[in-house]
Amino acid sequence: MISQNHIFLNQQCKSQHEMFDFLANAIVSLGYGKNARQIKKALIQREKESTTGMMDGFAIPHAKSAAISSPAVIVVKNNIPLEWQSMDGEKIHVVIGLFIPEDEAGTTHLQMLSKISRMLMNEEKKQLIKEAHNEEEILSVIQESITN
Repeated sequence: MISQNHIFLNQQCKSQHEMFDFLANAIVSLGYGKNARQIKKALIQREKESTTGMMDGFAIPHAKSAAISSPAVIVVKNNIPLEWQSMDGEKIHVVIGLFIPEDEAGTTHLQMLSKISRMLMNEEKKQLIKEAHNEEEILSVIQESITN
């Protein structure tokens, strides 16, 4: 569901929509999706329901779509702070994207969202992700959080 090549550091997306493009294209290029346009549409649709911008510079955009073939998590550390309508009004630096096939929407989606949300309530884990200098450090924190 997540591996080192799912973690992207030092990205330069300038807007939420540019980030959604990046995420959708990454999911397709990693082999978890079939149609980047449909996946981006699912991300936008979910964002219209309510913001996925959390606290302390983190966002958890998520898409459920028939264009997604198997569940995946992508982490992006963006060098440009993004406007996101986050819960605390802070700009977003770290995006943790969840991508779930439509037929797993009620199970895998809720479990992953719950585990990632719990991880983001842990100050130490948030700090580790923010300060990480390489993919291995981020992968370690995420894997520990989603496998427990």
